[in-house]
Amino acid sequence: MNIKTKIVSRTLLSALLITPTLSMAELAVTPQTSAQWRSVTDRDIEAAYSISAKNHPGMFDVNNPVFPELLKQAKAEALALSAKASGPQVHVAAIARFSTVLQDGHAGVFSSVERPARRWPGFSAVWRGDALKVYYSETDNINKGDVISGCDGQSTETLMRQRVFKFHGQVTQPGHWWQQGWRLLIDEGNPFLTPLKECQFVKANGQAYSKTLDWSVRPKSVSKHLTHAYNGDELTTDLTWPAQNIAWIAMPSFANNDKQTHDYNNLYKKVTDQRSKLLSAKTVVLDLRHNQGGSSYWSLKLAKALWGEQVVEQKMDNYSKNSRVWWRASKDNTSHVKSLIEVLKDQPKAQKEFKEIAAGMAQSLEKNKLFYIEEPQTKSNLSEITVPVSDFKTQVFVIVPPQCASACLDAIDVFKQFSNTQLFGAPSSADSLYMDVRLAELPSGLGKVIVPNKVYVNRARGKGDYYKPDIAYNDIDWTTDKLLEKIKQL
Repeated sequence: MNIKTKIVSRTLLSALLITPTLSMAELAVTPQTSAQWRSVTDRDIEAAYSISAKNHPGMFDVNNPVFPELLKQAKAEALALSAKASGPQVHVAAIARFSTVLQDGHAGVFSSVERPARRWPGFSAVWRGDALKVYYSETDNINKGDVISGCDGQSTETLMRQRVFKFHGQVTQPGHWWQQGWRLLIDEGNPFLTPLKECQFVKANGQAYSKTLDWSVRPKSVSKHLTHAYNGDELTTDLTWPAQNIAWIAMPSFANNDKQTHDYNNLYKKVTDQRSKLLSAKTVVLDLRHNQGGSSYWSLKLAKALWGEQVVEQKMDNYSKNSRVWWRASKDNTSHVKSLIEVLKDQPKAQKEFKEIAAGMAQSLEKNKLFYIEEPQTKSNLSEITVPVSDFKTQVFVIVPPQCASACLDAIDVFKQFSNTQLFGAPSSADSLYMDVRLAELPSGLGKVIVPNKVYVNRARGKGDYYKPDIAYNDIDWTTDKLLEKIKQL
């Protein structure tokens, strides 16, 4: 599939969720008793398995032969938790365990059951580099920046593996340690986790100390102090010059909506109008903080504006020349893709592409073929020799946040084609090879199953591949001022 097709399909993820596969009318009333909760939880787990087995491309992926057994293991471990206890938070925990066994962001299920108020020990933590650090504290003698080395006789790393990654994230992804670290010292009501009792800390000067933890409901007033804990402050999509000869291009979202269309059109105009200034600048910063993915179109067009259209197109054609797309032609997947044709009526080019895909899937389904394999697209006729060299030689720093995935990773794929680009910040997340997700309703109506419709074969960036920073930034403070201060020194 060519880049433009990828753009459309990635965008559809957030905007075009499937209509429920199972009727919510099957459970009109929220369960009340322990027996009801256990029955509902078990039924939802069985449904998550069944829906995934029938529709997920991983079930027949020759490059991932362990998926079917892993799916069985996910069901078994989730049911085992359900057998130990019952109640709304057991539903949450068991469903979460189902997903973490699979270790793939586009496989699994999630619960929408309401969580209780979060409890905390009087301070909040974040993961930076290889350590958990205090970010904000209302407890005497526990200060911002102190390293939490362990709790209850176990190292922080061990606790993260046993307590956090059992129910959240992917343990092999460094970016997920950054994303999930805060959970270790938060009580979200998981009935299978007992709150920690005592932790050990190390101050900046090397002094070690211990503290007994006093748990209470976290005050709402704390939230304002945690606004910048995740990615620092969030800028608007724009090109600015915060320092002499340093251009800052903020791209906090790749969402496909009217606001982003307006903001990116303004950004492209600024880049075009100021390109001569960008060519002579000391540094151009491409800021991806807060980016949760969306449409690859925005970053691709920016890259073309900076490095040149022909150069970018040729490099990306070469980068993805071996990639193929296989659509899992199940009945429900095919119906879903057909439904997108009407949704895309105002996007004729995208609609045409999805008409072809839907027809191919329908034909494969009729012939009892597991997949519809897209025909490779015609690539650029330009060779490495004929493509002009880009005149954009300014050093580029891409600020990478730990949650960067999907279209955010697509952006890095493009930017890193050029030798003047360095990655600054955290390790990124990784992408699944399973894409174009739809969400199928659980029988209870208390959650949804994640069902991707296609699998990439021979994608240049493989399953589990993530980007490591060329220049790591492990400081607690990720605000623009602090990042700029560091980048000025580079």
